Amino acid sequence: MSGLNCDKCGRKLHLDYGDKKIKLKDDKKIGFAKTPLLVCSGCNSRYIPYGTKEIIDQICTIIQEDTSKEKSGNIEVIVKENCEIENLEVSEWYDFDKIKARFFNEKFMAEKVKFLYDKDDYYFIPGLIRPWRTGFLTPVFFNIEVLLKYIHHPDYGLDIGADTFGYIYKGDEHFITFGINENNRVIMWLGDISNLAVEEQFYLRSENISSDHSIGSEFYEAEIEVTWANASAEKTLLKKRLEFNEKVRSHFALSIAQLDTETLRVTKNIHKILINTNSAFKDLMIPLNELLVESINNKDIRKKIKEKYPDLKEEIKDKKGIKLLQLWLEKNTDNIDISMEIAPLFVLYDLRLVSAHLYSDESREDLLNSCCLRLGLQKEERNYIIIANTLIEKLTTMYIKFNQSLRLKEMEDIKENER
Repeated sequence: MSGLNCDKCGRKLHLDYGDKKIKLKDDKKIGFAKTPLLVCSGCNSRYIPYGTKEIIDQICTIIQEDTSKEKSGNIEVIVKENCEIENLEVSEWYDFDKIKARFFNEKFMAEKVKFLYDKDDYYFIPGLIRPWRTGFLTPVFFNIEVLLKYIHHPDYGLDIGADTFGYIYKGDEHFITFGINENNRVIMWLGDISNLAVEEQFYLRSENISSDHSIGSEFYEAEIEVTWANASAEKTLLKKRLEFNEKVRSHFALSIAQLDTETLRVTKNIHKILINTNSAFKDLMIPLNELLVESINNKDIRKKIKEKYPDLKEEIKDKKGIKLLQLWLEKNTDNIDISMEIAPLFVLYDLRLVSAHLYSDESREDLLNSCCLRLGLQKEERNYIIIANTLIEKLTTMYIKFNQSLRLKEMEDIKENER
């Protein structure tokens, strides 16, 4: 086990509770009920957290040393409890839930606003215990909707730099860091929250929920394991698009996209879709369409085609946008079926229309069915998060293939001959 990754399947571990049996030196077997364990969400493999092992080791030492009535006082920390599990091999069962309070009884940091959280997360999830400000790295959980304020409020900014790790800004200043777990719940540290203004804490408290004991994420890896998170799927897409635009600009002396301050503004609005609603879907589709489709530089592409392919003068007269870009790509790429590979841009355009409700309900459903099928999904798929994530993946693959297929060598040879 490395951090919160399962050794067997690589999936994330979460804190759970179960039975743990221990064999003592005299071959006597004892059992601990309600024991904190790390359990894999994929293969259900179980691991023993350090805090759990430390308590069990100390209890076992006490039991083994308690060989006389005179020493019986040493075992008072153990509270025996009948266990529903019948197992003749285990002579005694102990309630770990009652035992742990004797070992972990430190007073947590002071709170101005009382949040829901579980101290077990702090004590038994690896890497969170600190000798100063006890409880600072206690994970506090929220509904995903808690982020809506920071997405839409003009005084705040939200940057999901990786799929499960993000930053909230107030103006230009860093405000707080957060994660998103496997259950699509937002995680923040109790210590970070306590440093916020009280009115901000009350807002967070309104979306605060009980712990699900799952903090495996790029947020945990970056904050605790100091492992830099991979870029989010959306940022990877923007990077591949930029690579494509720069290659075309450098090798073909052509600006595929119109670049201006408005484009930069739109880019900031492209982030991971967090909520399965049409409104959230629209908030991604509109800026994504503005950046990838509406920003296509029709004027310069048309001019370049006219210069190099005068016989296409009439053909390009009525072409614009995606179709104009498609024609240019067909003339300047090799070993690629452009009509097939550029399809995600057409899907994006249609999904923008779908999300904005620019059709009747029946027509909208027909178009959405078509979009889902073209993305390789079931036509009945209506989970907007799945649709958006699939579209992002297809668009990223599209730009990767464009980058690989551009006739760069041919253009280099032309430039060399012109020197």
